[in-house]
Amino acid sequence: MEAVIRNFNENGFAILRGVLEPVTLEAVKHECEVLVAELATHRYAEGKLTDTYPDAAFEIRLIRLYENYPDETPTIFRSELHREGFFGMFAHPALLELAGIILGPEIRLYPNYSVRPKLPENRRTEVLWHQDAGYTSKEADVLRMMNVWTPLVPVNVENGCMEFIPGSHKWGVVPHEKDEYYLRIHDDYIKPVEADAVRIEILPGDVVIFSNLMFHRGLPNRASHIRWSLDWRYQDATQPTLRTTHGHLLHSQRAPDMIVKDAKAWAQLEFS
Repeated sequence: MEAVIRNFNENGFAILRGVLEPVTLEAVKHECEVLVAELATHRYAEGKLTDTYPDAAFEIRLIRLYENYPDETPTIFRSELHREGFFGMFAHPALLELAGIILGPEIRLYPNYSVRPKLPENRRTEVLWHQDAGYTSKEADVLRMMNVWTPLVPVNVENGCMEFIPGSHKWGVVPHEKDEYYLRIHDDYIKPVEADAVRIEILPGDVVIFSNLMFHRGLPNRASHIRWSLDWRYQDATQPTLRTTHGHLLHSQRAPDMIVKDAKAWAQLEFS
């Protein structure tokens, strides 16, 4: 734990190997499979499919469903994540314990939790150099946050692993520009340090935590399958979100009755 916190503070990120149990991963994967199955049923009803590919592997089924309509393929799920199987991931005891050490006892699930199917050879899922805080406001450097990212398939350079610039979290929120699909850090800030990038190649069960000020990007997916992953953020709940949404309280000494207590309670909530 000391090494993890030291890396998080000094480098802006830390990798936790094998922290998520198979049962937690399987619950999340099952919910993602249900999401894809629902999409298949809907598209079949619309007449956009003659086959719902029920036997296709998890890593490729979504590709099959949209192969004739690639621009319609979903690239992110958020409002759909209030299902019981996701709660064990977002409220994982080891991650909440770590968040408590870094952030304090008042912990909010920040309103930016996502499942992302990174599609092969698709620019809509090629995330450019950015800071997550760059999507919030120039004042976002005051937010005390711990970002979390974990894959559902092995992640490597071929299928589009992330890259980090160690230490970049110490530079505050830098100027971003609007690209076709995403914001990106202005070249004047990224070009001098781009050669310092570290590739984050990890396995299901591994977790990387990082600062919301970290310079990071996702490489292109050159594989023939989808790189499924989840990302979410814990925030010091005594602070505002600087967004119109408020997130959900997961741990609190001040208001223990207000926390999301279990998976059934989570499934009754909405993205808000």
